[in-house]
Amino acid sequence: MGGLLFACNNDGSEGPGDDGADGVAESTSGNDDSDTVDDGNDDSSVPLPDGVAIRFEGAPTYSRFVRLTHVQWEASVRDVLRLDALPGLANGFINDPPAGEFDNNERGLAVTSELWGAYQRATEAIAEQVATDPVALARLMGTTTDTGTFIQDLGRRTYRRPLTPEETQRYVGIFESGATLLGSGNATADGVQLVVQTMLQSPYFVYRTELADDGAPLTGYEVASKLSFTLLNRPPSDALLDAAAAGQLDTAVGVATQARTMLEASEGLLAFESMHSQLFRMNRYENIAKNADDFPIYRPELNADLLTADLMFLNYIYSNDLGLRELLLSPMAFVNQATAPMYGLSLVGTELQPVELDASRPGLFTRTGFLALNAGLVQSDPIHRGVDLNREILCTEFPPPPGVIPPLPEFQPNQTNRERVNAHTGPGTCGAGCHSEIINPVGFAFENFDALGMPRVTDNGKPVDTTGEYRLPDGLHAFANAPELLALIAESPQAHACYAKHLVEFALARDVTDLDRAEIFTLMEVSQEPGSSVKEMVLALVQSPSFLLRNGGPQ
Repeated sequence: MGGLLFACNNDGSEGPGDDGADGVAESTSGNDDSDTVDDGNDDSSVPLPDGVAIRFEGAPTYSRFVRLTHVQWEASVRDVLRLDALPGLANGFINDPPAGEFDNNERGLAVTSELWGAYQRATEAIAEQVATDPVALARLMGTTTDTGTFIQDLGRRTYRRPLTPEETQRYVGIFESGATLLGSGNATADGVQLVVQTMLQSPYFVYRTELADDGAPLTGYEVASKLSFTLLNRPPSDALLDAAAAGQLDTAVGVATQARTMLEASEGLLAFESMHSQLFRMNRYENIAKNADDFPIYRPELNADLLTADLMFLNYIYSNDLGLRELLLSPMAFVNQATAPMYGLSLVGTELQPVELDASRPGLFTRTGFLALNAGLVQSDPIHRGVDLNREILCTEFPPPPGVIPPLPEFQPNQTNRERVNAHTGPGTCGAGCHSEIINPVGFAFENFDALGMPRVTDNGKPVDTTGEYRLPDGLHAFANAPELLALIAESPQAHACYAKHLVEFALARDVTDLDRAEIFTLMEVSQEPGSSVKEMVLALVQSPSFLLRNGGPQ
């Protein structure tokens, strides 16, 4: 990385562009002094809490049928068929187009003709595999010898609710036709094979449904599915379906009881690892590259360690009941022998180990992974660093780039990187509005870290300057360095509201709009409470009307 991210349009306005990472233009949120914002639905202004300026301009479809993600499909096949491991069949499915921040967003989960064909081939293959494997067949059948009982048991796991009498009878008929249609000589195996490949192609398996009337409570079974796919990325267990049948998911308290257990499960950790990985777009870590002459300790194989280390940090925040403040400020890091020198440490061994860094390196955004990602082959990249933190932590919105933007100019004699960026995008240039006030100040706070994220005190022979001012919705704030900036952000309502917005979008599997504003600001308040954690925010969310009622969107 490391190109110019911002330039003037012909009309004198500003427009973004870069070398393929992010686009930046005039900010539309998080950086003004107003206490109202257009709600996107009419011309009225909607009051916002003090210190918050966020727009909610998503375009949800409020689908009653939300297709499973490929990860959820894999887990569902495994659980429905009681397999020992994930079948791996979804590895051949076409990737879903990006929609919103997260891969579970309803807008990206269409069933194309190509995907439907892949579903058909995959289900036929796994049905035959299970039916022709005596061990797998016996595990699936259990102790029952009654066809109707087997159908009802399998159907409840597949549909994530009890089958109706009509559905049961229809599947009994399919089972009984197996011997004629397949003719393997084992009528039971043939019946199972035909039923499995039919059930796994049902819309009630492929989609998670919410069929209640608008504003009405979801059924216990719908809540069970929504809860399990959100918190565990897998279908509801038999025990959770039993709880739904017993009415234990008909109240917010009952839902919270189940959620607490699920949040402590290993799958819960992985689900929120996926959320954070997508939020911070950590798939980009594989593209980190450095000039070998300037950074002899770097080699491409370290990219995997940098990614794993940052995921371990985020999992540490989740597992230890910590929240956004600690994500921004915790001294914990995970390093090994190869990455330790980047932190000025010396360790032995290839395993990543937990260490506490000094006060100069708080939180995720001073870790080598983030800093090296947002840097070029040789130089640090304050523009990309500023964009990422603005976008992901403060919900600053940037329109798409208008076209090809030229790179930053070559260095002038005795010019620091900050001086070069300022000369092209700072005060008095076309970037004076967005760059000098929003992007650059945040990025410059990290200029004491080089392109590999290693500390430095000089740049091109001059002392590094990390000072700046940043305008949050409650006013202009000065800071001396990255720790002061991150501490300022960690206490800002803007950051907590932004994190709440991301969490709600992930949990509801759709874009958020002004209709979700009250819920998001309630979670913001939870996040701001002393000692609050990601898990506490989730518990508040799953007990909310947004989660438990059918929301059909604006009428």
